[in-house]
Amino acid sequence: MKPLHIAPCGIICNICHGFQRNKNTCVGCLADGNKAYRCDICSFKMCPEKKGNSHFFCFDCEKFPCRRLNNLEKRYVTNYSESPIQNLMLIREIGLDAFIKQETIKWLCPVCGQLLCVHKNKCLHCGNENIFYKRKPKN
Repeated sequence: MKPLHIAPCGIICNICHGFQRNKNTCVGCLADGNKAYRCDICSFKMCPEKKGNSHFFCFDCEKFPCRRLNNLEKRYVTNYSESPIQNLMLIREIGLDAFIKQETIKWLCPVCGQLLCVHKNKCLHCGNENIFYKRKPKN
């Protein structure tokens, strides 16, 4: 994980399916290059409160956490056991480098040692169960 791969909203790009897939791989929210359209026009990155600096974290805002961030939080906590708001609070508390070290260890697959994907119920590399994934399959 690199600092450039931590989105302003607290999402970790490295554990996103778009970042980990083999074809048409996303470079991450703040990096230049191929990325999903929704990441290119991201409302967190383009937020007017940032006054043009897309690299500011949302916790730097006086409106933190805003309605948009609370909606993202609800979806990620419910489906993936991942909390963008907790990520941001932890980055603010311990710093970005310490956060990256901690999350890299947390998200490693215990079987193959590769990063798990927040959006998938199994490791993309070895098929081991992703213990963080909570989303129920659609019937």
